[in-house]
Amino acid sequence: MGTRRKKIMSQPVLFLTELLSLLSSHCIFVAAVSADCKCIVFDSTYGKEYGVFKSPNWPVPYEDNINCLLYTFISEQNYLIKLVFDEFDLGKSNLRCKYGDYVKLYLHLKEPLVNQNTSHNTFLCGKLSDIQQTHYSSGSALIFEFHTDWRHENNTGFRGTFRFLNKTLFQTVGEHQNGTKCDYKFISEKINQSKGRFFSPQYPSTYPKDVECSYQFIGRQNERVKIIFEQVHLQKSDLSCLNDPDNIEIHDGDSAESPVIEHLCNINTFVETVSTGPELYIVFRSQSHFPSQGFKATFQFEDDSTFGGDTETPLMEPDRRKLYQEITTAGPTPPCIQTIDSDNSKNGTFTSSNYSGPYPVNIHCVYHFTGRGRERVQILFTDFDLYLPSDEAKDCEGPIDAVMVFITINGQKERLNNFCGNNLPPQLMSNGPSMTVEFKSYQTPSNVKGFRAIYRFVTNFGITAGVQDPQQVCGFIFNSTVRTNGTFTSPNYPGLYPRATECHYFFYGKGSERLTLTFAYFDVEGVSPCTTDLASDFVEFSNFRTVDRKIPRHCGGKKPKIIESDGDFFRVAFKSNGKFDGTGFEAFYQFRNYVDPLTVKRISGVASLNPWKVSTLSPLLLITLWLMVL
Repeated sequence: MGTRRKKIMSQPVLFLTELLSLLSSHCIFVAAVSADCKCIVFDSTYGKEYGVFKSPNWPVPYEDNINCLLYTFISEQNYLIKLVFDEFDLGKSNLRCKYGDYVKLYLHLKEPLVNQNTSHNTFLCGKLSDIQQTHYSSGSALIFEFHTDWRHENNTGFRGTFRFLNKTLFQTVGEHQNGTKCDYKFISEKINQSKGRFFSPQYPSTYPKDVECSYQFIGRQNERVKIIFEQVHLQKSDLSCLNDPDNIEIHDGDSAESPVIEHLCNINTFVETVSTGPELYIVFRSQSHFPSQGFKATFQFEDDSTFGGDTETPLMEPDRRKLYQEITTAGPTPPCIQTIDSDNSKNGTFTSSNYSGPYPVNIHCVYHFTGRGRERVQILFTDFDLYLPSDEAKDCEGPIDAVMVFITINGQKERLNNFCGNNLPPQLMSNGPSMTVEFKSYQTPSNVKGFRAIYRFVTNFGITAGVQDPQQVCGFIFNSTVRTNGTFTSPNYPGLYPRATECHYFFYGKGSERLTLTFAYFDVEGVSPCTTDLASDFVEFSNFRTVDRKIPRHCGGKKPKIIESDGDFFRVAFKSNGKFDGTGFEAFYQFRNYVDPLTVKRISGVASLNPWKVSTLSPLLLITLWLMVL
């Protein structure tokens, strides 16, 4: 790591007085928060993969009244520091950790100096489960303060490791746009490679507050843009992406006005998106008070000739072939593989082999569906007749003839369900642009005929009411000037709604109108109060675009009571997680003219006046009053 400064590394167990004595002769002092701050400097791992830091006396409980002890980490200019707390046990006297025993972190330093005016990033206290264990600097220096108060509670302190990482590992490949903080362009004709990486600002350290970054991808006319967000770690919240202050929008085109095909917030891994044309535009916004780590992603310009092809082909890209090799190593023999791409067909049918006669014995067929943009795969079985040896196999598990349906969530292949026997499966929908259906047979009596199913690549999520909002992945607008009443449903209703999906329904009335909602059917998986901590899907209501705390979320099987808006605007949000399924909801909406009860009361009072007195009112005023009543 270059020139080595004198420092204290992994010392034996020391009492604080002994430690400070060593510090006074071996430590490089900085412009500290207070004049009597002591410091330890770490600027080398001495050829090892990592170095170790500890609190005084660890694992023996630390002493009280440690006023200010600075741990200073310094790397070379083209490196940054990764800090991991493996053990952590500090007394916790308040929720925000600003008093008592605490660690105070400075991650965004231009030089290894801190004072009273230096902005810190976070405070840490409590147990290991209370803190974020891993932290990164944005530059070549990282400092944290360690303080303890007078209360001696036998807490053992902390122990951790540090590493120096090359900054080039986190370098965005695109062209930084002059005059901007974090806008980049990726032009296929200019960059010397068809793929690369891009990151949120300051990644892997926390991103700044109040920033907006754009990433514009411009491919050749015959290319598409494939994006994989390997990791998304934004401010964690229980809000929908519509209201989350930190979020990522992916637009299918060359600007932020292009249709939105993906909206990310909270925490996600391995989210894949493919443009429908040669251009893609990504916007990252940070407006929260507590920024998180951000995102790392890969891009690839792919020739559109690599997409689609013959709908029945044994050739597949290497990663998909490897996947099928893994799922076909046991059980029935050689798979029949059918790849169906939305470029070639937006809808059609697929069947078991030899439909409608007996299907072959001991066969394994794979049907892989691939869409683009905001397309979702919708499957409707029209005929289903598989051999079921006994009623004991109703769970469709084990060596039994069955159809299995798979989707991808957070980069992992997840099974929606197995279907067997002769009960028609429910209508299904993918959570993203792809879905895989597998069919395995073990026995084939002469009286079974297999299955037939219709597939569709849809962009409206199976929602036929309202007008789709191009600036939402799944958003629909209902305007009373177009229609004053009607029905709306959850996505893919009456089938199972897709997992990991968020849809919004926006209702706009005229100034004097209010909205009334009546639910005819409701089946949304979850447990009250319908939070993500309870792994609940939910329906949320609001008189605003933001959250309306006055109206509770709804989930479970109990229908909400009649809901009325407070004004001429109302929003309904539906959000599902990646774990459970339900059939969703169907609701009736109606815009009605609103009459203020106080006005009715006043007019009723006028109407009850002595007829002689009423007759003295002007005809025009009488007509106006009666019209208001009506």
